[in-house]
Order: sequence, then C-alpha cells, then structure tokens
Amino acid sequence: MCGFVGVISPAVPIRDDLLSAMRDRLVHRGPDNGSNWIRNGGRVSLAHRRLSIIDVSHSADQPMATPDGALRIAFNGEIYNYLELRSELIGLGHVFQTRSDTEVLLAAIRQWGEAALLRLNGMFAFAVWDERSRRMFVARDRFGEKPLFVGQGRFNTVLFASEMKAILVHPLIRCVVSERALDRFGSGTWYEDDELTFFDGVERFPPATAAWFLEDGTEERRWRYWTPDYTSVNEDLTPRDAVERFSELMQRSVSLRLRADVPIGSSLSGGLDSSVIVGYLSRARGTAGFSQNTFSAVFPDDPTMSEGKEVDAVVAHTGVNSFQVAPDPSRLAQESALLHWHQEEPFLSASIYLQWCVARLARQHDTTVLLDGQGADELLAGYQFYFRQRQLDLLDQGRLALAMRESSKFNRRLRIASEQYEGSQRRFNASVAYSAEELRKMGRPSSSVFHQPYSVGTAPARPGCRLRRTISEALLYNSLPMLLRYADRNSMAFSREGRLPFLDYDMVDFCISLPDDFYVRNGWQKWVLRVAAGNTIPRSIRWRADKVGYAAPLDHWLRGKLRDWAHERVMDGALKVVPGYDSQRVTTLWEEHQAGSCNHSWELWRWISLSEWFSIYRAGWWRAGTASRPSTQE
Repeated sequence: MCGFVGVISPAVPIRDDLLSAMRDRLVHRGPDNGSNWIRNGGRVSLAHRRLSIIDVSHSADQPMATPDGALRIAFNGEIYNYLELRSELIGLGHVFQTRSDTEVLLAAIRQWGEAALLRLNGMFAFAVWDERSRRMFVARDRFGEKPLFVGQGRFNTVLFASEMKAILVHPLIRCVVSERALDRFGSGTWYEDDELTFFDGVERFPPATAAWFLEDGTEERRWRYWTPDYTSVNEDLTPRDAVERFSELMQRSVSLRLRADVPIGSSLSGGLDSSVIVGYLSRARGTAGFSQNTFSAVFPDDPTMSEGKEVDAVVAHTGVNSFQVAPDPSRLAQESALLHWHQEEPFLSASIYLQWCVARLARQHDTTVLLDGQGADELLAGYQFYFRQRQLDLLDQGRLALAMRESSKFNRRLRIASEQYEGSQRRFNASVAYSAEELRKMGRPSSSVFHQPYSVGTAPARPGCRLRRTISEALLYNSLPMLLRYADRNSMAFSREGRLPFLDYDMVDFCISLPDDFYVRNGWQKWVLRVAAGNTIPRSIRWRADKVGYAAPLDHWLRGKLRDWAHERVMDGALKVVPGYDSQRVTTLWEEHQAGSCNHSWELWRWISLSEWFSIYRAGWWRAGTASRPSTQE
C-alpha cells in the first residue's frame, strides 16, 4: 500500500523539489521510502511513497523499471495472485530480481499489455510510462479500492496522484471549490458516483477503467475494461452447490490476502461480515502460523449502540487476540480537522471516526495489514432496507404466498431483536419492511421501479428485478465507492493497509450470478453467507437478525460533549452560500434534536462536516504544503 504521483508537463518542466513536495504530501501512505524519477528534461516524471508489505527490501522500491528501461511504474495496492502470475511469466522467459508484486505487475504489462488488467486479482492504481510509445498508461482496479485522481492544469499539464492533496501542491493546478459538488452535497445528492470532486479541475478517475495519455498532455484513449452482467443468472445452481462454491471462494480469497511480509490482523465490528472474515482467518491460522489480532470500536456506556457483546462472542469462539477502543466524542472534536484533511471531501456520517480509531489502534499494536468486510452488503443484499425490494419483486412475480411467509419471518425476527434494547430505533428500524397485511392489500405493485439514472453495469430497471437493480447500483455507484474512500483514507492516515476479501473478483462474479433466492431465503438476507460460515463463528452472530453497521452514537454525542462544538459548525456563516442550506430550518432541526423529540443527527452531521471542510479550505491547507499539514496523533 503506497501513494504515487505522475506528471506530464509538456510546456513547463517540473523541478525535483516540486515533485518531492507533491510526493511527500502522501508520506502517511508510504513512510518507508520516497523516490523520484524525472525524464525528458522534466516533462515526464513519477514519484512514489512506499509502505513496505511484500518484499520489504529497498530493491522493491519504486518507481521501478523493466531491465531495459522501456517501462517504468508507480503503483499503489497489492496484486494478490502475483505468485501465480510470476510462475507463468517465468515460463515465458521473464527473469525477476525481487520478490515483489510490483515487479510482477510490470512484467505482466510488458508481456500482455492492456490485457494484463483482466489477469490481476487485487486492488490497484498505477501509472506506467512507456518509453517506446512515449505514453502514460494509467488504470484503477475493478471496484476502486485504491484511489486515483487526475488533475488538468495550465499549459496541458496533467497530474496523476493517489490523493488530491498531492495534485493541489502544483502551482499550475487551480485550488478552487467545485460549485457543482457543493450543489450536490447541499441538496443531498452527493454519492461520489462519477468523476466530480470538490475541486475544479481534479477528476476522480473511475474504477475498472484504464487510459493512455500522450506526452503532450492529451488523453489518447479511455475505456472500461470490466463490466458486471446482472442479467446472467445461474438458475441451475442448487442451494448446496451455491454454499459450497461460496465457501471455496471465500477461503481462497482470505488465503490470497494473507500474502504479506508484515503482521496481519482484521477489523471486527461484531457484525456478520467482519465476523465471518475473522472466522475464516482462524481456519487458516493453524496452517499459516500467524498471531491473529482483531481491532474493534465499542461503547460500554451505550449498550443500545455498542456491539461489544457480539465482539466478545466472536473472540471467545475463535481464540483471537482482541484489542478494543471506545471512541471519545471530545477527541473527535479535537481531531475533526485532521480527519477531514485525510478524507479530503466532506462525509455523511460521523461513524467514519470509528474506523479512524480502529486504524490507530492497529498501528499502536504493530499490525500493518487489516482484513475487513466492506462489499458484502452490496453483493448479497445485506442492508435491511433492501428487503422491501425483495418483497416487491415477489409480488411482481406473482409469488404472494412466498412474500407473505418471508415477510412474517423477517418482521418477527426484527421485532424480537428490538425487545433486547432500550430505544432500539437508535440501533435499527424494526419496521423497515412491509407487513404481511400491507402485502395482501397491495397485490401486484403498481409503483414503477425506483432507480437512479445509471446505465453501465446495472441490472435492468424493470418489475421483478428491483432488488438486483438496487444492489447493482450500490456496488458500482451510490454506496460502495463512498465506503471504499472512507476505508482507504482512514487506514492510510495511520499507514495501515486494508484488504477486502468480499471484493475478490472471482467472488464478485459468482455472487452476481446467484439467483435472488440465495440472497434472501426464509426471510434471511445474505443467506448464502450465513450458511457458508458454518461453525467458524458463533450461531448467535451467524443468525442475528439486527444490523447496526459501524454506527456512532452521534445522537447522544450532539446532546452531550459535542453540543457546543457542533452548534458552532451547523451555524457557520460560510454555509449560507451552499444550495440547500437554510439556517432557519437547521435551527429547527437543532432545537428538536436537543429536546430529544427527534433524531436529526444524520442531517446535522452533513452540515458539520461541510463546515469543517470549508475551515480547512479557508486555512489554505490544500495548497500550503507539507509543512502546514498537522501530524497524525497517537
């Protein structure tokens, strides 16, 4: 896991000190080494910050070149199947000088060119300068696990970087707020689902996409190299075969993500997804011979929101070494500016701070790599509000009796789970689905299929396909991309690498082909995952009905330790220029929340986060350079 910068500057050659300043804006992503490469009198350059994970020797530092110097790469990420690719490439005559996946990636591009992308099982963003064709080849992994931004500056200057803050150092790039992004964020339609960022002239390079840039700064060609097909469903698959295949792919994915020369652990929220990863890791522990650490955020003083007892159950079952932290709202206020600095754009939930605290905890206990569970909900219809789409699909298909049975089971389980908690609505919505009576009255739904205007890779927006449409949008556009941004920036703020077994491309392709009845069965969402988990995790976790996610008790924090700090921010005068901000309405939301009559914490946080971002912008942190960047606190 690393950070890199690439520059094509046809008119104004880049200086080494400027390239180093851009590179070192990413020092948190790669504290182990920093190197530059400048070519063609400063008109083409690459720079790299390295976090050493595989082959920690300096022989694997970047930018790295092929033996003949024809190709040179700056790469961020991991190629998990590098050993298999290495063996194949040796058979084709390639000779390797390091044990790194970077050298394998470079050789794969030399051997197969653009076609190498479809062979890569991993997370990556890279820039490769091809001296023969005098072009830059850039690409990003299928789901956007690793970030990549492109800045367009004056005089045809083009910059590539792992984070925007590196691009904004360059004086030929404008550091100006995007009014379109502000409009979207203020109006509640900000999903990070396209190239738009909060800075004019800086583009979010899309996932599953590659491009060639010429040495004069023009973009020669761009294409999407992978697109899922949600219409290709394996209707012949039996439940037993589905569970067995899922289990095989999960074990393989976890095993591939154990390839590292540094300590590996995992995040453990107490929910199903992270618990399953811990369970599968515990299977591998005996043969791989590693010490398994888990890192969790809990709230001992708030049992309604805490998943401490679930975490403890998994720890007791798997025998892992558990480390836990109780995030402190006072410290959130102290660190909020730094958190926003690393996230680079405003964000919609204070729960991101929990990830931040967990990544810091992992660093304190010298665990460099963390496996985590992002992606399972989008792949397997795990969010509870998705269940309504399943209900409507069954009605569309004329399966009223099945809809009634599944709904009764789903609703009963949530009702029973809600009785365990005081104020359970803070934890989850027990009434998220239609009741059996509502379904009976509804008959065949007359409503159109709700969908966003996405066209590439999504399931068709037609009756009977509502659930598939929803999860395909979530995987590619309006859910997972944001979650991946949060996870990457939080882990890298503390120089930790996050690995996501559910996003193994073989796993994803298999899950996309599953019939809906294996996503939801007997009223259980993520059914195939629950069954495949077997006895790797406690039964109470495997078949838990409620879903919390990584949720902070922000509602209580805003009435307590964060009250004065938050009020100052929601009333920030800078917000008055943002479309959608109404100070009178915000005042009403604030007063209702403080009175305890409503929980408006999510809507209030949106303005708190934007205020914090504006504060950083006004302070000039983006342009000022590494000397003004605050250090990450222990």
